[in-house]
Amino acid sequence: MTEPILVVDMGSWAVSAAVAVQDQLHPVREPLTGSLRWPGSAALQTGGGRPRLLVGGAAEQARDQQPRHYVDGVRRAVDANAPLWLGDQLLNGAELVSSVLDAILEEARRVYGPIARVVVTAPTGYRTHDPRREVIVSAASVSGYPDVELVCDATAAVLDPMTLMEVPEGGYVLVCDLGATWSATLTQIQRGQPVPLSQESSGSGRDLDVVLAADLRATLADWVEPAFAAGGDTSVRANFHALDIVRQLKHRLSEVPEASDHIEPGAPPYHMDRHLLDQLTEPATRWLVASCRAVVARAGIVPSDVAAVLLVGGGSYLPNIGPALHNGIGRPVTRPAEPELAVLRGAAAWTRARTGRAVPADPPPWRVEPLSWTVPDGRGRLVRWLVKEGEGYGRGAALAQVRTADDRVFELTAGRTGGILLEQRIPIGNMVVSGTIAAHVRIEPTVERFQLAKRHHMRVDGDWLLMPDRRMLVECSRTGEYVKVRAIDSGALVTELRPGRAGRALHGQVALGPNHQLALVTWDGDGHFAVWDVLSGRMTSSFSDAHKPDAVLVNEAEWRLVATGEGAASVGRYRRDVATVWDLATGARLDRIVGEDLPRRFTGYSGTSRADAFAAETASPDGRLKAATSDGTLSVRDAETEAEIFRAELPPAREVSTAFCHAGRHLLARGTDADGAWVDVWEVLQPAA
Repeated sequence: MTEPILVVDMGSWAVSAAVAVQDQLHPVREPLTGSLRWPGSAALQTGGGRPRLLVGGAAEQARDQQPRHYVDGVRRAVDANAPLWLGDQLLNGAELVSSVLDAILEEARRVYGPIARVVVTAPTGYRTHDPRREVIVSAASVSGYPDVELVCDATAAVLDPMTLMEVPEGGYVLVCDLGATWSATLTQIQRGQPVPLSQESSGSGRDLDVVLAADLRATLADWVEPAFAAGGDTSVRANFHALDIVRQLKHRLSEVPEASDHIEPGAPPYHMDRHLLDQLTEPATRWLVASCRAVVARAGIVPSDVAAVLLVGGGSYLPNIGPALHNGIGRPVTRPAEPELAVLRGAAAWTRARTGRAVPADPPPWRVEPLSWTVPDGRGRLVRWLVKEGEGYGRGAALAQVRTADDRVFELTAGRTGGILLEQRIPIGNMVVSGTIAAHVRIEPTVERFQLAKRHHMRVDGDWLLMPDRRMLVECSRTGEYVKVRAIDSGALVTELRPGRAGRALHGQVALGPNHQLALVTWDGDGHFAVWDVLSGRMTSSFSDAHKPDAVLVNEAEWRLVATGEGAASVGRYRRDVATVWDLATGARLDRIVGEDLPRRFTGYSGTSRADAFAAETASPDGRLKAATSDGTLSVRDAETEAEIFRAELPPAREVSTAFCHAGRHLLARGTDADGAWVDVWEVLQPAA
């Protein structure tokens, strides 16, 4: 991904943003404070000219001058799907969100340059077709990005690279997002993506901050009120925000059991310990555990089906949340580093994983083609049209008649396909000249319905190789200690070669030798080499090297082998690698080279056979079918019409390739993973005549 994409996590009361470019995530900091999180607030500045909407840190600075013109969370207008009063002006959600996006975009462009696209997180409660999603899209359109994409915040949280969770396909993850709004969301991995199933949410995070802030204000009332009553500098009021202070103390208590500190220089100490914090958070914690159980039960599963509980958001710093969830749900609890940024990081990962958005056009269900004929003697006079314009005709049907100069009458036929005659370009009585367009027709191709029946699935801890003539399937062990040849149609064992030596560990490589001979090249740790004909089981050559092999590569085209060993030769005071080149047909040594990084010097040499007939995309021998794989799915298409005639889900694999057998009667798909490789075989059943 090379184009800069702005990722915005639009929280209830705070916003974080980053620019994703070159697979890196660069935060967009609030310009006044340098913080990673922007206050999600807005203030309408009036007086001295045209009203101006301030957001983020600028809105926080202006809130005490005109408190009626201030809102502490612009997303409140979106959540409620209703406008908000700022002073005497009514502003809707799209206007407020657009102002925040404009400010973030301005800062992002200043630091990182032009922004190509924008991705914004949306709460899980904003379901598909929810009008609140359209408000966010409208806001981004006003900011110049009508192609904005929305990603669910619970989905993004699971995709956060720092969660370090591996959840299998179909597995469940319980996401507890503890921001200003607390939510419990059950997600399921479907096609590699977390999909929200059910959710419950409340304002517990905001309520807890308000309770703590009230306790703080009550404790400090004797000190704070006289300062304000005396008409002190309003900057003192602007810098003294109880909500900000209690949030900082909550985070500190996650790491330090007891915290007692001054709020600001010159202010008296305010003490908050974990016991007080646990008492105040106990109702919210009980709600969270009950909601987690509810969303799990609503999905028809039990807590043991949940792979893990994921804690994100600023509230996840609360020390009693993790133990309470673990005891209440009985599942492991995970909290990533900087959990308040987990949704932002996950949204960026979602963006990087979904950059391929080009959708090719569907093949047309019909096509317009010109018709021309090669008339005997080069030309003939049109006698009549046998098919009217707009009428259909069948395969090989006669469309018109022409009369040649010797008064013979020939029928002009449709050929191998039927269709509809759209236009007659030559009137009756005029000349039909060879090669000129006489009509236009619409061809409606009929897809021949091939049937593919799965015959067998085979798995090995090594690899599979399809011979270039596509007649034999070869099973190779991971170390090369054995080779098995199997029939494609039945998977039955044809022959097996195990050239092992007692007491010696063998290594080997399957290769295709002269005259397409299937061979196995083996060697041991002492440098003893042998070449075996797999089908006959006969050893065709052998040789020994003077040093222990470090790397062994084979050139199938020249039928040679190169073996390198570390520190096998001395040049002056230094040890150098040595590479020995052997003729595999005779076992004769051809060359000996001393140097460094020797394997890179030998082009055409490889550690695996290059004669494999498997490919990413393949065509049947008659050219009528094409097979390819994408996103774990095998697709077979008609080569002429591009219409899909068969689709099948494949087992998980790192890499998948396909091939047809030599007669086109069987289709094979091979996949590799950490445990080895598998191959699926389908029989291609021809359509009825």
